[in-house]
Formats: sequence, C-alpha cells, structure tokens
Amino acid sequence: MKKNVKLAAGIAVLLIAVLAGGVLLLRPSIHFTQQHPVLERTESYRALDYVGRANGTVAPETEMLDTEEVGEQSFHYKVKKWIFERDIVFTYTVEDTIPPQIALLREVLFCDPGVALSEEEIRANAEINEGTLTVETDYEAEFSGTYPVKVRAEDDSGNVSEASFNIVVRDTEAPVVFRSGNGAVFQVGEEFDANAIMSYGDNADPRPVLELSGKVDTSEPGEYSLYAVLTDASGNVTDWELNVTVTDEEPEPSEPDDSYYAFEEFRADHGGPGRKLGIDISNWQGDIDFRAAKAAGCEFVIIRVGYSFQGELTVDKRFHQNLDGAKAAGLPVGIYLFCYDNNEEDLRKSLEQVYQELGDTALELPVVFDWENFGNYQEYEVSFQQLNHLYDVFAKDAESRGYQAMLYGSKYYLQSVWNHTDTRPVWLAQYASRPTYNGPYEIWQVSEKGKLDGVPERVDLDILYTD
Repeated sequence: MKKNVKLAAGIAVLLIAVLAGGVLLLRPSIHFTQQHPVLERTESYRALDYVGRANGTVAPETEMLDTEEVGEQSFHYKVKKWIFERDIVFTYTVEDTIPPQIALLREVLFCDPGVALSEEEIRANAEINEGTLTVETDYEAEFSGTYPVKVRAEDDSGNVSEASFNIVVRDTEAPVVFRSGNGAVFQVGEEFDANAIMSYGDNADPRPVLELSGKVDTSEPGEYSLYAVLTDASGNVTDWELNVTVTDEEPEPSEPDDSYYAFEEFRADHGGPGRKLGIDISNWQGDIDFRAAKAAGCEFVIIRVGYSFQGELTVDKRFHQNLDGAKAAGLPVGIYLFCYDNNEEDLRKSLEQVYQELGDTALELPVVFDWENFGNYQEYEVSFQQLNHLYDVFAKDAESRGYQAMLYGSKYYLQSVWNHTDTRPVWLAQYASRPTYNGPYEIWQVSEKGKLDGVPERVDLDILYTD
C-alpha cells in the first residue's frame, strides 16, 4: 500500500514538472541586444533593432524609440504567444553630446570705412541649428583692416561649437607723403638716401612700399629727375616726380634767428577774458625763475616729463626742478611726454615710468601725448590707425589714474593723421596771427620764439581757453 502511495506521489510530481516546463516554454519573453543602452538625443533608433530573440510575437508601442528628452526613458513591448501575452519594459538613457552646428554664410564680410555693420548684420552671418549664439570682435568701422570675428554656439546641455570669419574694412585711402624729397640737395660724394629726404605713411599699412625710377649719381654734379611710386598693401598708390641736385659747392651757413616774441606783446595781442596765457617748457629753457615768470604775466605751465623710446623713459634733466618750481610759485601745471614708442607694449612700459616720476603730485592741467616724429615717419613702421590706437592707450591710461588726457599736434597732422580731434581735448600748434584749424582745441601754441622774464631761453607761448 505504501509503495503505491509513493508511486502516485512521484507520478504527480513528474506531471507538475512537465506542466511547468510546458508553461515556461509557452511564456512570452524577449532577449534584448543591449541592456540599458545610451542613445543620442534626436537621433533615430528603430525599436525592433534592440530585440535580439523573442519567445512570441513582438509588437513595440511605436516604431521608433523616443529620443527628444534627455534622461532615463522607458519603452514598452507587447509579446504574445498562443493565449499568453506579456508587457515588457525596455529602459534606455538619452544623452546630448553633439555640439550645435554653425553654418557661416560668408567667410568674409566686406564694408567701406565709416559704413558700420550692425551687430544684427554680423550675427546674421552665422546660423545655428540650436542653442545660443554669442559673437566676439574688436571690429571698428572707421579704421581700415581685417577684424577677426569669433562665434560660439552653446546648447542646453553645455555642448559648444566655435567658428570664425573676418570683417574686412576696405582700405580706399592712398598713402600720404609728408616730404616728397623734391628740391633736395646732396654734396658730391655724399651717399644718396631716399629716407633722408622723404617722409610718408599710410592709414592702414605700416610699411607702404616706395619704388624710385631714375638714378642719382652723387659722384657727378647735376640735376637728377626721379619718379616715385608709393603703394600700400591694398594697392592704393601715390606717385610724384621730384628733382634732386648734386653739387660740389659748399653750402652757405645759415644766419641764426635771433628774433623773439615778447610776452608783453603776446599779452597785448591775445590777452582777454575767457583765456589764460602760459608757456610750455623743457630742459632747453635753462633754470627758470617761476616767480618772476608769474609776476610777468605767465598763468600756467606745461612741463616736459621726458621722451620715451622702445619702452624706456629718458627723464628731462630739469623735470623735477621745473615741477617743484612751478608748484612753489602757485602756477597751474600740466605735463607732456615726447613719445617715440611705436607699439602698445613699449608705450605702457614708458607710461609706468612717467607716473613713477610724477609720484603723487597733483596736476591742474592735462597729461599730453606729444608724438610728432613725422620727419622720417616710415622708419617707425606704424600706420596712422596704429598711431591713433597708441593715443587711445595713452588717454585711457591717464584717465584711469584720474588725469585728463590731451593730444598735441600741428594743423596739418591733426587733419591728416589723428582721428580723435572731436572727442578728446586738443593742443593746437600753429604759428600764425590767428589759427586756421577748423577743429576744436583747448590750447593754442602761438609761437616758439617767446621771451619772458625769468626764462633764460626762448620759450613756446600758449593760450588756454577757459570758456
């Protein structure tokens, strides 16, 4: 009896196992090709591509996996076999690792000087498929040249793309000739040097090219004709004819000019309301008695701090003596720097030395930028645009230290070289009975032949307009 019961129980267990195995064989299932894959946002992925093998018929909820949203996502598959059906969840992560795309409409944007491109026009040259666009450039419409533009696109996931293009402000201005060389005289045996008799520059090109046709033979006296062609990097041309004389006659010594302009006469000619009369000085005026000068009618002084070249300041030998003397006499004081620096780095080095020399001395009048080395301008290899930038550096540096900046220049160079004459104070040098310069100016340097009590040598005479 017991044996029969055990046999029946074994048979039952076997039947249950057989039935369970049959159920397992009939149970719908999916084996995926990847478990929790990482997918790229907005890319296309077919749902069935992730089904490796299945026990039953698979029906995805949609044909494509949804990759619009970044983060963990769930997707449902229905699997059916015979009368059995299951819902199986597939998980995956969506990430955004592809940076935005930047398409430049043009590699170069051209414009004419003074015709400014708006920010919207510059931005419109770069199109992006997503994200935020930022633009960086130092473009200045008034100056000829090539200006790089950097564009940057960043999407919400922090992916970044960068691109660049150029804005070219066309250079339509021909080089400027300050001295043509016409009428130059060489002694027999003297070496002919065009740079010694010519001076020229260009608004945008620091090194315009000079070509001379003809020959000067300094071994033979005579008249020699030359033809000069000056070309800048943009192909703008200035040309002229010039005659050069070679002579074996000794040059006649020039008569010394002993004429002067007495301060009393200067005051009679130019004194009056709304103006003050003063002088600008350097070591060349000798030891000055400022109290005597003030008693004679001098009302202000502008003092040379020195001259700078290649980032080194050579301090005027009498700068501190003049500064202390003028202050002690109660005269309003300004200073000027005679500058030979031709790049920003050197100028900044020179300025640090200038203000070290000045110390904490208060100034009632401006700090003046005096760059007047136009006699052989081409040797400095600096365009007019670069020269104007140097004055910008000078002025901003002075203003950052609490001083007012001023530009010194003669009428010709204020009109042909400098671009800041309407926005910053000007000290005009024009030796005439009345100025013909039409721009604004706050100081007029009337004469270089002034004679004033207390000043041993001839001195420059100036008018400061107070109204």
